[in-house]
Amino acid sequence: MQNRSILGTLLSSAAALAGLGVAAAGAVAGWTVHSIHQKRRKDLLDDYFITPFELDIPHEEVRFITRDRVVLKGWWFAADGSDKTVVAMTGRHGRKDDLIGIGTGLWKRKYNVLVFDYRGRGESEEATASIGHFEKADAEAALDYAMHRVVQREGSCRPALLGYSMGAVLALQLACLRPEVETVVADCPFASLDELVRNKLKERYIPSDYLMPFIDYLNRAIYGYSLQEVSPLRWIQKIAPRPIMLIHAEKDRIIPVEDTLRLFEAAGEPKELWIEADVDHCGAYFKDREAYIDRVGNYLDDVFAGKFFQ
Repeated sequence: MQNRSILGTLLSSAAALAGLGVAAAGAVAGWTVHSIHQKRRKDLLDDYFITPFELDIPHEEVRFITRDRVVLKGWWFAADGSDKTVVAMTGRHGRKDDLIGIGTGLWKRKYNVLVFDYRGRGESEEATASIGHFEKADAEAALDYAMHRVVQREGSCRPALLGYSMGAVLALQLACLRPEVETVVADCPFASLDELVRNKLKERYIPSDYLMPFIDYLNRAIYGYSLQEVSPLRWIQKIAPRPIMLIHAEKDRIIPVEDTLRLFEAAGEPKELWIEADVDHCGAYFKDREAYIDRVGNYLDDVFAGKFFQ
């Protein structure tokens, strides 16, 4: 009788521990999925930011609508007489004013430039955010808007995409979907959202290999997509034979430089790789702003001049 009592106690304890384990796993999975779709909390200073007005740069405040009816806002820098056009995209929590330097720098080189706020960021309309899934519609709407403006004025448009971090992933994906995009400059992209989340959990000593299937299932159940879908490593080869430039910060603490090295290996020709030493995430621009604008601008000039196909 005593042995049965001990056995019953052990089984009850094991069941309780298993229940706690399942509850803990569920809590971590729920927290992870929430974090993927969490927007940066806004504060008072978000309403105060530099604009092209302070730089005495002619520009137009514009708005356009995504296919799922989200209103986005941006700045349009028109280069009359040129059909060369750059759509520039920030990182996950970025705003259009983050790109005012590179944007105006390329405009001075006779490129039409569009910078804009993603859904739920900056001045754009509130909507469910993510790390590259829902924002695909934002990127495509921005490209459509820029091309429409230039075709109306010049009769043709030659678009290029420039992106940073999540924006770099969006640029690579959009180029795969839209053959009219002539080139992509991608600064510090991740290779796979699934792997990025997995590695971030490991950094917190969370057993992500066991949890990722549950996390992905929960994400699909709530938001309708798999994390594995946001993976430029799976489709970057489709951009070729159009040229791409991949940039990464050697000491990136958010997205490891190995991600871009893998993307570069998977990409078709022609392609160019730039690893900037001694800088952190998306830091190449800030290390030497003038040199960065020159290098990106010269690359774009070469693409539009057809030098990659000579």
